[in-house]
Amino acid sequence: MLTPWRIFWTSRKKIRRKRNMRSPIENPKLMQEQEDWVLVLERVLNHPPEKVWDGLTRVDQVPKWGPFSADKDLVEVGAVRLKPINTPEAEEMEGYVLEVNAPYLLVFRWGEDILRWELAALGQGKTTLVLRHRFEDRKQAPSYAAGWHLCLDGLAGTLAGEQMPSMVGEEALKYGWQELYEAYAEKLGIHTK
Repeated sequence: MLTPWRIFWTSRKKIRRKRNMRSPIENPKLMQEQEDWVLVLERVLNHPPEKVWDGLTRVDQVPKWGPFSADKDLVEVGAVRLKPINTPEAEEMEGYVLEVNAPYLLVFRWGEDILRWELAALGQGKTTLVLRHRFEDRKQAPSYAAGWHLCLDGLAGTLAGEQMPSMVGEEALKYGWQELYEAYAEKLGIHTK
Protein backbone atom coordinates (compact mmCIF):
# COMPACT_ATOMS: atom_id res chain seq x y z
CA MET A 1 0.00 0.00 0.00
CA LEU A 2 1.35 3.44 -0.88
CA THR A 3 1.65 5.81 2.01
CA PRO A 4 2.43 9.52 1.90
CA TRP A 5 5.23 9.02 4.36
CA ARG A 6 8.57 7.37 3.84
CA ILE A 7 10.66 6.51 6.85
CA PHE A 8 14.42 6.83 6.55
CA TRP A 9 16.76 5.34 9.12
CA THR A 10 19.92 7.28 9.90
CA SER A 11 23.14 5.61 11.00
CA ARG A 12 22.20 6.28 14.63
CA LYS A 13 18.86 4.54 14.16
CA LYS A 14 16.94 7.76 14.61
CA ILE A 15 13.81 8.04 12.59
CA ARG A 16 13.28 11.00 10.34
CA ARG A 17 10.03 11.28 8.43
CA LYS A 18 10.14 12.96 5.08
CA ARG A 19 7.21 13.86 2.93
CA ASN A 20 7.56 12.06 -0.37
CA MET A 21 4.21 13.01 -1.76
CA ARG A 22 1.74 15.71 -0.94
CA SER A 23 -1.69 16.24 -2.31
CA PRO A 24 -1.59 19.06 -4.85
CA ILE A 25 -2.81 22.53 -4.04
CA GLU A 26 -5.98 22.75 -6.07
CA ASN A 27 -7.92 25.99 -6.44
CA PRO A 28 -8.31 27.61 -3.04
CA LYS A 29 -10.70 30.51 -2.89
CA LEU A 30 -10.77 33.48 -0.55
CA MET A 31 -13.92 35.59 -0.51
CA GLN A 32 -15.07 38.49 1.58
CA GLU A 33 -18.50 38.16 3.20
CA GLN A 34 -19.52 41.30 5.04
CA GLU A 35 -16.77 41.95 7.62
CA ASP A 36 -15.31 38.43 7.44
CA TRP A 37 -13.24 36.35 5.04
CA VAL A 38 -14.07 32.82 3.89
CA LEU A 39 -11.37 30.40 2.80
CA VAL A 40 -12.72 27.57 0.63
CA LEU A 41 -10.77 24.34 0.18
CA GLU A 42 -12.02 21.33 -1.75
CA ARG A 43 -10.78 17.75 -1.68
CA VAL A 44 -11.97 14.53 -3.35
CA LEU A 45 -11.73 11.56 -0.99
CA ASN A 46 -11.86 7.92 -2.09
CA HIS A 47 -14.53 7.00 0.44
CA PRO A 48 -18.33 7.33 0.62
CA PRO A 49 -19.84 10.27 2.54
CA GLU A 50 -20.81 8.07 5.50
CA LYS A 51 -17.20 7.03 6.11
CA VAL A 52 -15.91 10.60 5.68
CA TRP A 53 -18.64 11.78 8.05
CA ASP A 54 -17.47 9.37 10.74
CA GLY A 55 -13.91 10.66 10.31
CA LEU A 56 -15.07 14.27 10.65
CA THR A 57 -17.36 13.82 13.62
CA ARG A 58 -16.35 10.91 15.86
CA VAL A 59 -14.52 11.85 19.04
CA ASP A 60 -12.05 8.98 18.54
CA GLN A 61 -11.30 9.95 14.91
CA VAL A 62 -10.94 13.76 14.97
CA PRO A 63 -7.61 13.84 16.88
CA LYS A 64 -6.07 11.43 14.35
CA TRP A 65 -6.12 14.12 11.66
CA GLY A 66 -7.51 17.36 13.10
CA PRO A 67 -6.04 20.33 14.96
CA PHE A 68 -8.07 19.62 18.11
CA SER A 69 -9.71 16.93 20.17
CA ALA A 70 -13.36 17.20 21.15
CA ASP A 71 -15.10 16.10 24.33
CA LYS A 72 -17.91 14.41 22.36
CA ASP A 73 -18.98 13.43 18.85
CA LEU A 74 -19.82 16.41 16.63
CA VAL A 75 -23.21 15.04 15.59
CA GLU A 76 -25.79 17.23 17.29
CA VAL A 77 -26.30 20.94 17.82
CA GLY A 78 -24.84 22.20 21.06
CA ALA A 79 -21.72 23.17 22.99
CA VAL A 80 -18.50 21.17 22.67
CA ARG A 81 -15.09 21.57 24.33
CA LEU A 82 -12.17 21.68 21.88
CA LYS A 83 -8.55 21.20 22.96
CA PRO A 84 -5.82 22.17 20.45
CA ILE A 85 -3.31 19.41 19.68
CA ASN A 86 0.49 19.91 19.77
CA THR A 87 0.12 23.44 21.08
CA PRO A 88 1.10 23.15 24.76
CA GLU A 89 0.34 26.76 25.62
CA ALA A 90 -3.15 26.67 24.09
CA GLU A 91 -6.11 26.31 26.39
CA GLU A 92 -9.26 24.34 25.82
CA MET A 93 -11.87 26.45 24.03
CA GLU A 94 -15.59 26.35 23.80
CA GLY A 95 -16.96 25.39 20.43
CA TYR A 96 -20.53 25.09 19.32
CA VAL A 97 -22.06 22.78 16.73
CA LEU A 98 -24.42 25.08 14.83
CA GLU A 99 -25.89 22.78 12.19
CA VAL A 100 -25.85 19.07 11.37
CA ASN A 101 -27.29 17.19 8.41
CA ALA A 102 -25.61 13.78 8.59
CA PRO A 103 -23.74 12.70 6.55
CA TYR A 104 -23.56 15.82 4.38
CA LEU A 105 -23.18 18.97 6.48
CA LEU A 106 -21.43 19.94 9.70
CA VAL A 107 -21.15 23.58 10.80
CA PHE A 108 -19.50 24.60 14.03
CA ARG A 109 -17.90 27.55 15.75
CA TRP A 110 -14.30 27.18 16.92
CA GLY A 111 -13.45 30.22 18.99
CA GLU A 112 -14.60 33.11 16.81
CA ASP A 113 -14.25 31.20 13.53
CA ILE A 114 -16.95 29.22 11.73
CA LEU A 115 -16.08 25.93 10.02
CA ARG A 116 -18.53 24.55 7.46
CA TRP A 117 -17.86 21.02 6.17
CA GLU A 118 -19.94 19.98 3.14
CA LEU A 119 -19.87 16.43 1.76
CA ALA A 120 -21.29 15.35 -1.60
CA ALA A 121 -21.31 11.82 -3.04
CA LEU A 122 -19.49 11.54 -6.36
CA GLY A 123 -20.38 7.93 -7.09
CA GLN A 124 -17.96 5.00 -7.23
CA GLY A 125 -17.49 5.37 -3.46
CA LYS A 126 -15.97 8.86 -3.64
CA THR A 127 -16.87 12.09 -1.85
CA THR A 128 -16.20 15.75 -2.51
CA LEU A 129 -15.39 17.53 0.74
CA VAL A 130 -15.67 21.32 0.78
CA LEU A 131 -14.38 23.20 3.81
CA ARG A 132 -15.44 26.82 4.27
CA HIS A 133 -13.48 28.50 7.08
CA ARG A 134 -14.88 31.92 8.07
CA PHE A 135 -12.58 34.29 9.99
CA GLU A 136 -11.80 38.00 10.45
CA ASP A 137 -8.16 38.68 9.47
CA ARG A 138 -7.44 38.21 5.75
CA LYS A 139 -3.71 37.85 6.41
CA GLN A 140 -4.38 34.59 8.30
CA ALA A 141 -5.68 32.86 5.15
CA PRO A 142 -2.35 31.27 4.06
CA SER A 143 -1.74 29.99 7.58
CA TYR A 144 -5.20 28.44 7.80
CA ALA A 145 -4.93 27.01 4.27
CA ALA A 146 -1.56 25.37 4.98
CA GLY A 147 -2.83 23.91 8.24
CA TRP A 148 -6.05 22.58 6.74
CA HIS A 149 -4.12 21.17 3.78
CA LEU A 150 -2.08 19.01 6.16
CA CYS A 151 -5.18 18.11 8.16
CA LEU A 152 -7.01 17.00 5.02
CA ASP A 153 -3.99 14.90 4.03
CA GLY A 154 -4.20 13.37 7.50
CA LEU A 155 -7.93 12.75 7.13
CA ALA A 156 -7.40 11.04 3.76
CA GLY A 157 -4.70 8.81 5.23
CA THR A 158 -6.72 8.02 8.34
CA LEU A 159 -9.76 7.06 6.25
CA ALA A 160 -7.51 4.77 4.20
CA GLY A 161 -6.48 3.00 7.40
CA GLU A 162 -2.98 4.47 7.55
CA GLN A 163 -1.32 5.36 10.84
CA MET A 164 -0.74 9.08 10.24
CA PRO A 165 1.67 11.21 12.23
CA SER A 166 0.30 14.31 13.89
CA MET A 167 0.79 17.19 11.45
CA VAL A 168 -0.75 19.99 13.50
CA GLY A 169 0.50 22.62 15.89
CA GLU A 170 4.28 22.77 16.14
CA GLU A 171 4.57 19.38 14.39
CA ALA A 172 3.20 20.87 11.15
CA LEU A 173 6.56 22.47 10.39
CA LYS A 174 8.10 19.01 9.97
CA TYR A 175 5.65 18.17 7.21
CA GLY A 176 5.97 21.14 4.88
CA TRP A 177 3.71 23.70 6.54
CA GLN A 178 6.07 26.59 5.67
CA GLU A 179 6.22 25.65 1.99
CA LEU A 180 2.45 25.25 1.88
CA TYR A 181 2.03 28.62 3.62
CA GLU A 182 4.15 30.34 0.97
CA ALA A 183 2.38 28.56 -1.89
CA TYR A 184 -1.07 29.46 -0.56
CA ALA A 185 -0.02 33.07 0.07
CA GLU A 186 0.97 33.31 -3.59
CA LYS A 187 -2.19 31.59 -4.86
CA LEU A 188 -4.44 33.76 -2.67
CA GLY A 189 -2.58 36.98 -3.52
CA ILE A 190 -1.53 37.76 0.04
CA HIS A 191 1.85 39.41 0.51
CA THR A 192 3.49 38.03 3.63
CA LYS A 193 6.85 39.78 3.58
